[in-house]
Amino acid sequence: MNNYITFLRGINVGGHRKVSMADLRILLAKLGLEDVNTYIQSGNVVFKSKSSPKALEAQKKKKF
Repeated sequence: MNNYITFLRGINVGGHRKVSMADLRILLAKLGLEDVNTYIQSGNVVFKSKSSPKALEAQKKKKF
């Protein structure tokens, strides 16, 4: 199992189009990521996955 950190740009900046960190954690868990944790309201996420970085990137492109 690999540990990852992701930094999502533009999340909850300036109070416009706020993203709930609880909703973000639920979404990422549904995508198969494990032990998903967020840091404050910044969009910074720590998670675990058996997938390689390339596999995660490919999954992102398919889902979004």
